[in-house]
Parts: sequence; C-alpha cells; structure tokens
Amino acid sequence: MLTRIEIDGFKSFLDFALDVPPFLALVGPNSSGKSNLLDALDFVAAAARGGEEAFFTAKRGRAHQLFHRPARGMPRSEFQIRLRLLAEQGSGVRPVRLDTTARYRPDPARAVVEQSRLLPWAPGERDRLPEAVKECWAAEFDAVDCVEGEHPELSSTPAAMVDWRWYEPEPRAMREVASAADRRPLLSDGSNVAAVLGRLSATEALDRVALDLAALIPDVIGVVPFHDERRQEWSFDLMVDGQGAVPSALLSDGTLRILGLLAALHDPDHAGVLLIEEIENGLHPSRMAELLRRVQRLVTDLGDREALRRPLRQVILTTHSPVVVSELYRLRPDALVFLDSVARVDPEQKGMSRVTVAKPVRDEGRPGTFVSPRQVRRYLSAVEIPG
Repeated sequence: MLTRIEIDGFKSFLDFALDVPPFLALVGPNSSGKSNLLDALDFVAAAARGGEEAFFTAKRGRAHQLFHRPARGMPRSEFQIRLRLLAEQGSGVRPVRLDTTARYRPDPARAVVEQSRLLPWAPGERDRLPEAVKECWAAEFDAVDCVEGEHPELSSTPAAMVDWRWYEPEPRAMREVASAADRRPLLSDGSNVAAVLGRLSATEALDRVALDLAALIPDVIGVVPFHDERRQEWSFDLMVDGQGAVPSALLSDGTLRILGLLAALHDPDHAGVLLIEEIENGLHPSRMAELLRRVQRLVTDLGDREALRRPLRQVILTTHSPVVVSELYRLRPDALVFLDSVARVDPEQKGMSRVTVAKPVRDEGRPGTFVSPRQVRRYLSAVEIPG
C-alpha cells in the first residue's frame, strides 16, 4: 500500500509530494498531471522488474520525453521517484521505501535506470502513521533501529514490493472464456474475468460480488460461472430477473466493466493497489454514489486494527465526472485531491515550466494550500458540492 509519492524531474513534476490515503481520487482539468502521476507509478513498477525496459514500455511518451522539459532551455537529465509503502509482514505491517533514479545521456542517446532499491523508513517517519498502524507494526521490523541497507528484511527485491496494477477493461476481451489454469489476478484488460469468477466461486467472495453487482445494475440477481471440464475453461452467465441466464457474450460493455472491477476488489488472493482511469466509464450517474460507497468499504481502513491484519487493499483513480467529485465530497472528502498545472521556475534549468501541483478539496485553510468547492466548479461544470 502506497502512503506517499515524491517525484522530481519526471514529466510535469518538480519537487512534488503527495500523501496517499487508501482511497484516492485525482481530479482536475485536462493536462493537469493526473495520468502523469499514474505513469510515474507505472515506471517504478517496470524499473523494479526490468531496469531500462521501463523506458520502452511506458504507456505515454518516449524515453527522452519522460524527463521534465522547461518552456525554454534544456530538459532535465535526471529524475527521481520516491515511494513510501506499507507491506504485509507476518501478522503486521512493515515500512519500505522504494527509490528509483533515472538518467538520460543525449550523446550517444541513452536512458538508464541508475537506482531501484529498497530502503527502510527514516527514523521518526513512523510517528506520521495512524495509531492502529503503529500498533500493528511488525515487531521484527522497527524503523527506529534500522540502519540503511543492514536490515535482513530488505533483501526482498524491489519487484516484490510492486503490488499495484491497472484496470483498463476491454469489454470484447471480457466476453471470452478463460483457462481454468489461470490463477492470476484480474488482468488490466479484464480478459481473464471468467477465470477470476470461477476461482471466486469456491469462496464466499462470489456472493459478495453478486450482491454488489445487484445493487448497481437493476434486475441482476446472480453471477454463475461454468466450468467446461473437457476444455478446462471457465465461462459465466448473469442471472437477470424476468429474463433468466444471460451469457457473457450478450452483456453490455458497462455491465462487464463494473463486474470486472468488483471481481478485482473482492478477490481474496490478490489485494494490493488498483489504478483506475475515469472510473465513471460505463456506469449510469445515478448509480455512481453506490459504487463509491462500496469501493470505500473494500479498501483498507488504516484506523482499524483488524483490517490491517487482512491483505492491504487500495484504490487510486482519476475522474472527470462532476458526479464522482460531488459524491466523494459528501462521502469521503479526504479522498479528493485536485491536480492543476501552474507556471514555476525550474531552479535547476533556471527557466519557466508548467508543473503539476496537488491541493486538497476543502472549505478552508491557509491561502494557496487548498482548493475550495467553488474553485472546483470552475473546472467541472454542474458539480453539486455542498458548502
């Protein structure tokens, strides 16, 4: 689970820092940096798995375009992405830092990942955590006594700490059958959703998926996976009131998107962090509040000791929906972070840059440190936010 993201020199970020709650919704105008923030997490994950391959698997931008570029002058030659994480450790949690540094050498052109390493939290950082997290702190991993590079638990590879994945559903792929041997988490395109539902059918999780789906899509009364023993494949039907069994091949795109999301969130074998761009896609606005309520119940509550003893689960999403912003402001205002693009002097290159800044959405605070609901209305028309 991510608790803090610090980025300097990557795309639109200079000296950027953001504390990350278990449920985070990034809102803001186009080109404000919402996708760039998720791209930074994507780069760290790829670097942890394969070093320089991270530059060639980036979703958006070529290698040299990942380095911050001022309006005039030379681009940055280096960027750092520093993450603070809480990882599961026995019956408790342990703190880990994952630091990634990349450098670009223009002659000859070469982009390299110079560092992707695990470090302990610095002494005193533990004090910033909720009391329940401190109480569940794994006794065998105490950051106060841990000297950088000397603790045996840091022998884990960086890739072992990367437990976030995208959810970018492709409904056409989700209608297909899936191999019964597939035990993976839901793939980013949702193409193995039949296998995930089949695996969940051996647990109570499938009933919870069906219950949530029924609350979001009228007339749905059940989810029924089918196992073809000869072909060793899973398929599934939805049970619809007054219509009976509806095979996956006939389901609408929106229904499949929501079903895949619920399957990923209820999967007891694969928790971690789910990254979702524009969660509003495929769901009628009138049901969005119900979806958000159910998502927030499924993420880990850092104030609940019992929740911390279960697999840690987090959701980070982006949205352009006035409905999502409105409902989250009512439901969980601490989850909302407004990203915007502002002009700033790059101290290294001594030139003006457009950079991403993050501010909470709230009614009051020190001037310049927050965004009011009235300011949000300037960017998202028809947002009905109280206050």
